[in-house]
Amino acid sequence: MKKIALCLLTFALFAVCHHTYAQEAQKADSIFGDRTADLPVVTWNINPIGIALYGPIIQMEFKVSDKCFIVPWIRYSYAGIVSTYQWTNFENDQKYDPTSIAFALGFKKFLPGDKKLQNIYYGFFAEFMHEYGLHDTETSGYEYEQTRNAVAIYGNLGYRWHAKKNFYVSMGIMPGFAYDLKNEGIYTDSQGPKPGIEKQNRFIGMLDVAFGWNIKN
Repeated sequence: MKKIALCLLTFALFAVCHHTYAQEAQKADSIFGDRTADLPVVTWNINPIGIALYGPIIQMEFKVSDKCFIVPWIRYSYAGIVSTYQWTNFENDQKYDPTSIAFALGFKKFLPGDKKLQNIYYGFFAEFMHEYGLHDTETSGYEYEQTRNAVAIYGNLGYRWHAKKNFYVSMGIMPGFAYDLKNEGIYTDSQGPKPGIEKQNRFIGMLDVAFGWNIKN
């Protein structure tokens, strides 16, 4: 009889412990678990802070797996204050051409978020940039055009808040490195090469401050 009672007590304790563990596991999953089903299929965002640096950026994000996105972007270098200053020094005889633009393709991965869909994300981008302009335009015989083509690699780390169902805000950093493929100057009169212009390699960094909308959930 005692053995039967002991077996029943053991079974009861096991059932209670199992039920408690299941509840705690479910609770943990709801807070820290994989909520990637809530991530949208397609989004787009704009980074207007780029105007103060190397140009505003427009991104599209296409979901390729539960947590991963392929991300193309367009960066309009011509509209950036820093990129314009680097080209012209804000002098009247220097002209930065509106065709100066950059295209990139990247990858983002989102870590599982909580019920409010606040996600940490990380990724990388490969960018091609084209810049063109005129220099010494007010000096006869010395005006020359400069063309620069370069590639850049960026890392990306940030945090995303979903303020409303289809609206979100992202904040992060994008450190990178740029390598010139072409950087040359040609005199507009003689069509001869302008000496002193050489390819350069440089570190570059941007702020990832974007406002976006989900297109397809």
